[in-house]
Amino acid sequence: MRCLHLLLLLVWIVGSPAVASDARYTGRPLEANYDGPVLVHNSHYRYTGSDRLSFSTTDLLAERYPELRPLRPVIDTWASRFSIHPRVLSAVAHDFFAGSPVLGDRRDIEAVVQVASALATVFEAQTPHPLAASRAVAAAADALFFRLWLPADLAKGRETVTALGEAPALFGYFQPPWEIGETWAGGGAHGNSHNALDFWATYQQWGDDTSPYWVSAMQSGTVRVWSSCGMAVIHPNGWVTDYYHLDNIQLADFATAQRNDQLANYANTEAQAICSGGWSTGPHVHMSIRYNGDAVSVDEANVDFTAFSHHAGEGDYDTNCTRSWYTHFTEGTICPNRDQLLNNAQDPVSIFLDGFEIGSTSNWSATVE
Repeated sequence: MRCLHLLLLLVWIVGSPAVASDARYTGRPLEANYDGPVLVHNSHYRYTGSDRLSFSTTDLLAERYPELRPLRPVIDTWASRFSIHPRVLSAVAHDFFAGSPVLGDRRDIEAVVQVASALATVFEAQTPHPLAASRAVAAAADALFFRLWLPADLAKGRETVTALGEAPALFGYFQPPWEIGETWAGGGAHGNSHNALDFWATYQQWGDDTSPYWVSAMQSGTVRVWSSCGMAVIHPNGWVTDYYHLDNIQLADFATAQRNDQLANYANTEAQAICSGGWSTGPHVHMSIRYNGDAVSVDEANVDFTAFSHHAGEGDYDTNCTRSWYTHFTEGTICPNRDQLLNNAQDPVSIFLDGFEIGSTSNWSATVE
């Protein structure tokens, strides 16, 4: 199977953004046409906030898949970023390697990224079909040329599952992912469900000094450190914020973060920025949000960042300011990749008081207390 890894090291090239990052499935076409018995019950697939606090991938690998232990940070990182429960991702990764040596090198890392990307692509497209998870694992196996030997317990529904519901519109809760008073820039929405944004203080090359620039907690919660370059904050109301391309992480796993606390610097080397796989074109933080395991588009109709909101454009990384823009509370329209965004969020009081629910930045009514 390792001989196939070279086929997985394709890079999805993005032409226009000044800074970009993501992970995309790049293999053979994914055919979501499985209609047989349940392989993975949908209740096992989704990775909720409570799962992130209670489940130990380390214990799972020690008990079931010891050969995958070198890849634990990678499995945890992409389980969180794509909201695939580690028990599912680990089982499928185990079948992908099929007994071949797992060295934990770059090819192994990218193989896990491809498996996770394939699963996420199909599952998100197939939800809420009752065979969405089964179709995801079957499509990944077919496209990546491996056979499934999944544990029988994955086909049975979970005994306890967090009650899930549609994400409520959330305004005045998250601040931007950098310190209050600082000014950074942002790109366009991207990801399978447009639930991610990239931010950076100033455009830099690899090797430049990023130590003055701190990624900060967008709201209080419990920290999960997945790897030296990736972490999440699990918020107490079902929301999760993920942060990637990091270095110099300041808080320990399961520590409590307060809103605006310094979490980490963003990395200044490509190797550190993608320590768990994927790709990045330059120093920045990749931020994504989910609610009860489901991706939530970072669009003004769904969520804001207290100091500003983002009007999502068309496709990934849209930087055309007639389609994609930020609306800042005090500075007005900010164009992605070009203009700076001041974090003047008020903590803990939201500066926006009403108007968000109409989903239009042209009619906001806001005052500062």
